[in-house]
Amino acid sequence: MTTAIPTQPLTAAMFLFGDIEKDRVSALAHSLSEQDVVGTLGEGLGKLSRAGRHAANDQVAAVTQGLLDLDLGGLVIAGWGKYADLTAAAKRTFATTDSSEIVELATHTITSTHHPSVELLVNDAHVATVHFELSVKFVVRALVATVQHGRLVAVHSGDCDVIATLAAEGRQLARRERHIKVPLLVRLGGGIPLLHDIEAAPTSVSVELEKGEPSGRPD
Repeated sequence: MTTAIPTQPLTAAMFLFGDIEKDRVSALAHSLSEQDVVGTLGEGLGKLSRAGRHAANDQVAAVTQGLLDLDLGGLVIAGWGKYADLTAAAKRTFATTDSSEIVELATHTITSTHHPSVELLVNDAHVATVHFELSVKFVVRALVATVQHGRLVAVHSGDCDVIATLAAEGRQLARRERHIKVPLLVRLGGGIPLLHDIEAAPTSVSVELEKGEPSGRPD
């Protein structure tokens, strides 16, 4: 059976706040207001009127929504680039023309943490910086993939539990858990090279892998 390839990536913003951009911004602004994040940023913002604080929440939410435009499938692929079984298969297939290998990885966990920030201006003057933390955890099971000529070219099966949490200034804004089939999460295009560093998203600061079973261990 052939699995349909997603037409667009599932981003962190979509995962946490839904598919419609306007609704995502509204939901994030509501969370910022509910947690009074702006009120924690110092006296300058504490003196804003109610309307001013509402406008500040909206501005921060609009900018932050863009910073959360991270492809979750790309984060998983970046983690797989550190697994010895995949990189070894990549080296073997790269050295032999037209060769390919099926690789199975045991249950493993990939944790990706990001620390974007938003500068807040009032009357063209910088008054505060809002610090965010996005944490995404992937627990991947029963992964079967094909490596050809040094590239990850297909994901045939696998299940993934995704847990994402967004916080600002230490206050949780959103958390969601969801079970996703791996072939519906990752987008390989013409294949992903495994023999050199994969380009990371601008707001990504670390990809941390937790060791699962002995098979498919990270380097």
